Amino acid sequence: MILADTHIHLGLSRRGEPVKVSASRNLTLAAVPGILQAYGADLGAVVDLGTSRGLRDLEEGLAKGELREAEDGAFVAPVGSRILGALEAEFRLGESGPFHLLAYAPGLDGLREVERLYRASVRNSGLSTQRMHLAPEEFRRGVEAAGGVLVVAHAFTPHRGLFGVGLTLDDAFERPQGIGIELGLSADVAIVRHVGAVGDLGLMGGSDAHGPDTVGRELNAVPGSDAGFSVMRRLVAGEAATIFGMNPAFGKYHRTFCPVCGAVVTGDPPQFSCPRDGTHRVVAGVLDRAMAMAPPKVSRNYPDYVYQLPLSLLPGVGPAARRRLTTAFAGVHQALHEASAAELDAILGPDLARTILAMRAGEPPQTVGGGGHWGKARA
Repeated sequence: MILADTHIHLGLSRRGEPVKVSASRNLTLAAVPGILQAYGADLGAVVDLGTSRGLRDLEEGLAKGELREAEDGAFVAPVGSRILGALEAEFRLGESGPFHLLAYAPGLDGLREVERLYRASVRNSGLSTQRMHLAPEEFRRGVEAAGGVLVVAHAFTPHRGLFGVGLTLDDAFERPQGIGIELGLSADVAIVRHVGAVGDLGLMGGSDAHGPDTVGRELNAVPGSDAGFSVMRRLVAGEAATIFGMNPAFGKYHRTFCPVCGAVVTGDPPQFSCPRDGTHRVVAGVLDRAMAMAPPKVSRNYPDYVYQLPLSLLPGVGPAARRRLTTAFAGVHQALHEASAAELDAILGPDLARTILAMRAGEPPQTVGGGGHWGKARA
């Protein structure tokens, strides 16, 4: 089984230039292999390698022997971690809000083609997630011509998610077939089962990691031992066996939120108005919007979805506990999902062990997320 985090950003280039402005300065291409190894993941897709600065970092890393290009479309680090190249870009259709797409390309040549598309259509190709002045379908054709695949990024989030801004796949593409759907910290399989808009497209998680501590917070388990670019093709084809991801109730935009009152709505979804004052403008929640969408017309297979939380959201689990976990086990992932209760108790003590076991069991949050605020785990 291959464990892959398919959405990791870069904060800085090796020359100290910003790449993803909102990402940590400690999240660099040189650091990613070690972070993946510590988390226990086999593969990570860096979604800023299709920028001009990211591509230059990759080329310099290959020249210096920090990475080597494998025949399977991946880049391999000396520690054994493998990296795929990708690009996140922003698009807009008419008066609807902007949304993001992820383009994954095999090997250096494929990535160069994606960077060329990006450079020709944005004002600053050195920065990640810039607005592309190109139709999504045209971009999709260019990515596929380079041997790559396209994925809708964090599709359900109300900010820069295709469904979240009220669009459909048919609005953006001539043929939705062959495009992947990233659930990305907002939706799980239980939610998606109610949504016909995803059809039979491949579902996947994605950490959207902006810092070292958030790499791995969503992982895809793909059967087999091939950790090359075929992993992305298989994910888009719907071959994820398991998605390890957040319980959406913890997500920042899970329920509709009223900024005026500073309150998350309650009650059965969908809810699209403030319960205190119907004139207040609200931010529609992921769950509420999903429950208002048309249901599926035909049955399909879904991957398993196993709940996990980033350690930063687990009460009492700080840097020291993280170090103990990575020292005792193959990685953080293995500690969170495979360690026995007795092993966790011996390493972390009974209180922290209970916290991890409660997360593993899918315990709901004490308060649900909304309006850009994470839900809170029970102490």
